[in-house]
Amino acid sequence: MKERQTCNCKRLPKWSSISKEFPLKNLVSLVLVVLFGSLGFGAGETPAPTFKLHLSNEPSQLDPHQQKSSASSYLLQNLYRNIFFYDNKQGLVPDLGESCKRDGPLVLICKLKKGLIWSDGSALTSADFIKGYQRVLDPKNAAPRADMLFKIKNAPAIYKGQKKMETLGITAPDATTLRFEFEEKDPDFEYNLASFLIAPVKNILKPGQKVSELIVNGPYKMADWLPGQKIQLINNTNYKLGNFNKRPLVEILFINEDSVALQLYEKNELSFLRRLPTLYIPKFKSRPDFYWIPVIRFDYIGFGPSLKDHPKIREAIALSLNYPELQKIFSSEGVPGCPGIPSAWMTEELCYKLDAQKAKKAFSEDKKVPADMKLMYSALGGEDHRRATEWMQAQWQKNLGLKVQLVLRENKVYLNELQSNPPALFRKGVAPDRPTCLATLETFADWSPENYIQMKDPEYQAILKKLGESTKPEDQRKICTEGIHYLMDRYLVIPLGEIHFAMMAKKTFHGWKVNSMNQLDLADLSAD
Repeated sequence: MKERQTCNCKRLPKWSSISKEFPLKNLVSLVLVVLFGSLGFGAGETPAPTFKLHLSNEPSQLDPHQQKSSASSYLLQNLYRNIFFYDNKQGLVPDLGESCKRDGPLVLICKLKKGLIWSDGSALTSADFIKGYQRVLDPKNAAPRADMLFKIKNAPAIYKGQKKMETLGITAPDATTLRFEFEEKDPDFEYNLASFLIAPVKNILKPGQKVSELIVNGPYKMADWLPGQKIQLINNTNYKLGNFNKRPLVEILFINEDSVALQLYEKNELSFLRRLPTLYIPKFKSRPDFYWIPVIRFDYIGFGPSLKDHPKIREAIALSLNYPELQKIFSSEGVPGCPGIPSAWMTEELCYKLDAQKAKKAFSEDKKVPADMKLMYSALGGEDHRRATEWMQAQWQKNLGLKVQLVLRENKVYLNELQSNPPALFRKGVAPDRPTCLATLETFADWSPENYIQMKDPEYQAILKKLGESTKPEDQRKICTEGIHYLMDRYLVIPLGEIHFAMMAKKTFHGWKVNSMNQLDLADLSAD
């Protein structure tokens, strides 16, 4: 992909429209910009600081119910909010909601805050939440994460078109109350109520509509979208949590190269660097603007259908990597070859270790090695994923004599290929939608859209069911360990260890938060 050039020169403003029209009144504004430097400031006045960050890819749309990846999560998390927000120390904290309480094992009752309003000033009530859930489950919409509601009474049947929407087990007794009725136990469900993926939606932009007409309920709202360049956000004063009177302006640039983003950060053209390439961690980690953020992930190397009937090849590939060497190369705290989930979730340490002799023996026992061995990875992973896959390629050649071709794909193409025709090997990052072991293991459930290894084993499903019904922490740890054992004993995936994100942020801005779910919260954002 061609690198986008960035400069300090002023760009022609293109106001918030999906269409390509540029009205005369905007031309007048352009003249004012050229003459006075920026709209709204007279000579000698200093414009308010703008918090500038970047995304690796430009969003394809702004519908939270249609998101297939986490690429736009930093944006959407600050446009759309739900009943809760997840805090590393406090767990689930009230957001649009006040509280949720269980009424028996199959009923949950949630209270919303009184006086909630959308960004346009209209009332935000329980009816809006109901409409959102119905929209997610409507078969015509094919929402990618409708599964987050599948344990609600009749939800799966509605999604399949087998039952009417009126039978859904979610009701609104009054304007600030929601009642959820489940088909089976779901102790994790409250965490789903912290996700923008099933947050209420007021409107969806139509072609030709200005992006500023998007009605949202989060701390920020859309001001402008300059295609190919940036998105501009302004404070939504109707979101009453955090620094709601003085949140600074936010700009989100589209930069697909981590090294380019770093250069812009060093030139003060970015305020927040979401991912510092690991190559630079030793150089930057002692700086006061460096942040080392632990995140809950389950990144892995997966095996596609072509290796389903080749367990010995999978074993050989897993045991022929020098994991401590990979850890050192990437300045990682987590050990590759071990699961990325917190160790407190399990009862024992489970890790692959280099065993070249055992790997060669296993490899020799399979006489029909597939000819077309490819390792595919997404461009979304940046330079770090390229370096890691090149290292793995060299390890397999060195320790097994196995030639593996590396294939880089743009993220949308990559995901489409994983769904339709997975390669022999692929590198996948998993950000669980809930901070629980069950959410992580459900990645490989037979119903999960993320089950790219295409495993459909009743034994594994039974483990998930048992974990989903467990309420005691000690039992949950045992069952979690059982699930990880299942994946690793059969060499179905190669886990890549606990993940930390290296970030940079200018000290002139305060109040931003990134939790262990890699959710960026700008509700408390302020500037010097």
